[in-house]
Amino acid sequence: MKDTFSWKRFGLLARAELAGERRSLLLKLGGFVVFCMVIYMLWNIKVIFAGGTVDAGGGVGYVLPRFFVAMAMGFIVYFNLSGSFKRYFSKGGASSAFMLPAAKSEKFLYASLLNLIAVPVMLIVIALLNDALWAKLLGFDNICSVMGEWWSRSIVRVNEPMTGLFLTANIVSTFSGMAFFLAGAVVFRRHQFLLTLLANFVLSIPVFVYMQVSVTTNPESAIHLLFWMAGRTGSWVILGAGVVFTLIWMYIAWRRFSTLQITR
Repeated sequence: MKDTFSWKRFGLLARAELAGERRSLLLKLGGFVVFCMVIYMLWNIKVIFAGGTVDAGGGVGYVLPRFFVAMAMGFIVYFNLSGSFKRYFSKGGASSAFMLPAAKSEKFLYASLLNLIAVPVMLIVIALLNDALWAKLLGFDNICSVMGEWWSRSIVRVNEPMTGLFLTANIVSTFSGMAFFLAGAVVFRRHQFLLTLLANFVLSIPVFVYMQVSVTTNPESAIHLLFWMAGRTGSWVILGAGVVFTLIWMYIAWRRFSTLQITR
């Protein structure tokens, strides 16, 4: 069909697709809930059965669970992004997917919104609620309280605009990385996650080499680079690069998706 975007048709497509993917999404989110609960319980099992609370002196009781949950959340997000268009490369799945009464732009937007925004947001909400629950049960500050206190101390009292810009730049940069995995999901027909990781590593080699050479020849350059990246100019450069690369990866993903055909 002609690729003319329609919001009404997009809504029907999203409703139909969500109904078909409901079980898969619930399994992913439910598995993450169980993982979060188990990780927090294992790292605080002594407190749970012996009584008492977790305080700053205990440290690992709430720092390490947050670290492992964040790592698991990152893995799920990127692995899920790598499977955004997986069914378009299987014979049976591709036939049913391409035959859906919707334009390719609508199908692409649905996959992008679901995997780039909806799934990561749901995982973040689950992680925050889990942290708040265990913080209440075990008597330590939840991550939102910790971040709020850090914000009031290090940003509001020091340099709110610059630090806010730095945080925004890093969020955009992270989103750019997610867009890269979305592009890899449609560029590679098989082993999308592994091949995208490999491509990311290959593209990062010049940066690693440059940093190694500059640090070896001038050790102080590493410190200067860190200060520059945290400064206003560096933050604007990171932000601008994040926006540009996000647009590039999204364009590559769309161009590749728009030319996909059913594999015979």
